[in-house]
Amino acid sequence: MFLKSLDRKILVVLSFSVALVIVCIIYFTNRRLTQEILDEFRSDSKESMTIVASGMRQTMASGNGRLIEKQLLDIKAENTSIELFVVDTDQKITFSSEIKSLNKFLKDELFGKQIREDLTRGFQTGEIPDELYEEKVEERRFFMHAHLMQNQADCFRCHGSDKKILGAIILRKPVDWKYASLAELRNANIAISLLGVLAIIILSHFLVTRLISRPIRTLAREIAELPERIADNSIVGKSRVSRNDEIGDLQRAFHYMAIELYEKNNALHRANTDLADANKELESFAYSVSHDLRAPLRNIDGFSKILMDDFSEALPDKAKHYLQRVRNGTNRMSMLIDDILAFSRIGRTDIEFKKMPCSAIVNSVLENLSEEIAQRNVAVTVGDLPVINCGPTLMQSLFLNLISNALKFTRNTEKPEITIGFDKMRRLIFVRDNGLGFDMKYHDKIFQIFQRLYLPEEFEGTGIGLSIVKRIAERHHGKVWAESEPGRGATFFIDLPTF
Repeated sequence: MFLKSLDRKILVVLSFSVALVIVCIIYFTNRRLTQEILDEFRSDSKESMTIVASGMRQTMASGNGRLIEKQLLDIKAENTSIELFVVDTDQKITFSSEIKSLNKFLKDELFGKQIREDLTRGFQTGEIPDELYEEKVEERRFFMHAHLMQNQADCFRCHGSDKKILGAIILRKPVDWKYASLAELRNANIAISLLGVLAIIILSHFLVTRLISRPIRTLAREIAELPERIADNSIVGKSRVSRNDEIGDLQRAFHYMAIELYEKNNALHRANTDLADANKELESFAYSVSHDLRAPLRNIDGFSKILMDDFSEALPDKAKHYLQRVRNGTNRMSMLIDDILAFSRIGRTDIEFKKMPCSAIVNSVLENLSEEIAQRNVAVTVGDLPVINCGPTLMQSLFLNLISNALKFTRNTEKPEITIGFDKMRRLIFVRDNGLGFDMKYHDKIFQIFQRLYLPEEFEGTGIGLSIVKRIAERHHGKVWAESEPGRGATFFIDLPTF
């Protein structure tokens, strides 16, 4: 939830990046300073070892132990921070600036294992690595450096000439204060860095909110309110755009789009209004014409019937034939008028939507058609149908037309079958038959008013039934279409709101 906001995402990424950079800077700075401490001690210890070794060579050559001890103590007095140890090849401390360490072994003075191993190897080979050793004694940290004492001619008097190495001088120096200074500097850098990160976060939050998030939120709110503003005729003009950067371009593009949508919506609204008015006028015209045609049509049919009944003996057969054709035409025209009235009535009727089991509507239609179904021995299967939101009367008319259409076009089928079911995967109701079928290139034509694929002499009807089906489906915010093959029946699919 926290990271859904754009400015918070930017702040998190920015803060993480800055923190990572600062951590890297502190790490490498601390590493560099530590290396400087090591290099400084190494340089100092080498210098000190050179001075001490050259100063003590003469004294040690005399073999005067008291004089050696005095010289070490003098060096200690001059530089209290260092400790000097002179050890023999057995790693026993023979002379020391620390009185308490005399005659002890290195291992007893907590010297590190590494320096003792290197000294043992150096006494044998005559060489010792130029290493800086570190150890911790009683919570104190020390650096150490070792220098081998070569057996020279002036030492032969006391030590003989057999030994190549007489021992080693070890310098040990505490570095606690250096590390303390380093830790203090590191802590100061961390504190300053934290303050810097906090300042960057606050400044970035202010800038991101003011320059990015706030304008984008405003634009998003305007986009969400656009449909309502278009309906209320309250479109925001270009005067709301006050920036010349990318956000301003986005605002400008939105306002141009909003104005264009407003204009197109008004044009579409006017076109829909004009179309609705035209449809109402057409429906009214069709209703009026159809209604007004009834009276003269009844007169034609009535008078032709009178002629047939009362003057049948006086009329020749040819006249009777013409009168019968007149009566057949009036009956067909009466059917057309009834269908036109039914079709126009669909658009004029207010629909009271109800949740109805589709199976109840289908069963009611099948009951009305039960006599024809029984006489022709049609096998009708009704599957598990859903609940639909519909106008019951109109929906009954829809299924009546579809099932009647299926009955009509299975008339010449040896074993007629009709299936009404529900495709759960596609959420579609369907009416399927095994009748005559049709070519799919006419699939749109069959739903057009008065369009027929067969002659009236072959199959009765006016060609308006499927047009009524389509109109009813559209009024229920659905649609209907057909799939078929000649000679293999047809399937009509109805897409309606289901539950």
